[in-house]
Amino acid sequence: MKLFKRTLIIISLLIAGYIGIMLLINAGTFLSSSRKLPEVEEIATTLDNMVIPEGTRVIGIGEATHGNAEFQTAKLEMLKKLIAEGNCRCIAFEMSVGEGAMINSAIHGNGEHLTELVGSLDYPLYDTQQIVDLLAWMREFNRGRSYDNSVIFYGIDMQGAYTSIKYLCSFYEKHPEAFKEGEIEKITMLADPEADYMGERDFFQNMYDRLSRSNNTDYMIATMCINTVLQGIDRPDFDTDPNAYGEYRDQCMALNVQAISKIEEHRGYSQVLVTAHNGHIMKGSAESYGETAMGQRISDLFDGKYFCVGTEFYNTVVNIHTAGTYNEAYERKDHEYCSQDILAYQARYFDDGRYALVFGDVTEDQSRIYHIIHEDNFTGIAGEGYTLYIDLHKTYRVKMKVAERYDAMIYYYQTTPIRCLHY
Repeated sequence: MKLFKRTLIIISLLIAGYIGIMLLINAGTFLSSSRKLPEVEEIATTLDNMVIPEGTRVIGIGEATHGNAEFQTAKLEMLKKLIAEGNCRCIAFEMSVGEGAMINSAIHGNGEHLTELVGSLDYPLYDTQQIVDLLAWMREFNRGRSYDNSVIFYGIDMQGAYTSIKYLCSFYEKHPEAFKEGEIEKITMLADPEADYMGERDFFQNMYDRLSRSNNTDYMIATMCINTVLQGIDRPDFDTDPNAYGEYRDQCMALNVQAISKIEEHRGYSQVLVTAHNGHIMKGSAESYGETAMGQRISDLFDGKYFCVGTEFYNTVVNIHTAGTYNEAYERKDHEYCSQDILAYQARYFDDGRYALVFGDVTEDQSRIYHIIHEDNFTGIAGEGYTLYIDLHKTYRVKMKVAERYDAMIYYYQTTPIRCLHY
């Protein structure tokens, strides 16, 4: 009798447990379905099918984080799209102008190993297989093509000006006629990262004035590098006024995009693809947001002919540099975040876990979506440099009116961390 009762109790517990599990599953399904926005399916598109407005001069594609593989892969997808459908033969990265010039030499066949090259970059976040794949595709595209018909890689950042000085050393090997007597010796000395170039403004200004008279593409790229050194010399002090430094950096990056556009026009191409963190490529004026992002400056420089595509996650595991760790102590770790962005959540209902919205295509007829993109809502945007403050104050997401900041957004339900090849 006791055995029968014990068996009955066990069976009852198993049945109750099963019912409880099913209730939880059904509750989860209900909660999930209650968050589904059927209107999204009517207006969703893909990156491949996204229509870039006619007359667009600069296309920006952002990264909600620097540490997710999917956002890096999207750079190559957008480049292929613009080469096939637009009038674009270049991509400009958020990295130093000098390093961009070095990479450009590599994808034009100087024999440098691409995996070793990305491992030598100042920004380890580009030391990934995704970036190697992008560069390998560019190198293969360029094989057998003339320089004017090739695809060019640029950097736009004024940080790391010593890399521009270093590039001038390799530029000398190809164009010794560009330098006056004694100049290359001085440049070689200043190419050391520990060297002080801050007092050499007149030296670099004179060189810039002389080389900028040439319409040779190589000379124009070298001139950009020299100008970056001047930008570095003129920069505000970060420790004294970090806000002024940030504003200056975005201004310089926008001006560098303008310089790239002039080179590309000279080569016969009207469009530039620029990629950076969402915080740089987005639009927004100082009056409305307390800052002027690079994207807004680009839009102003190109009379509004700028099309800005952001990226966004719902759930992410992101690989971020641990702030304050450098050299031998350099450290990166994975962190899990949820943006709570209802539009990013919709990506779970698409086969590949992502979709895109072009905000200008969303009309008031799709009232629910229209109001979401024109009202303050959470958007994921994590920086590079982890501190506990990020978790304590949930600064991996911000509230914004996305339709005011971007022209389109690629939404991902889940994004995965990058894996650095050499760190």
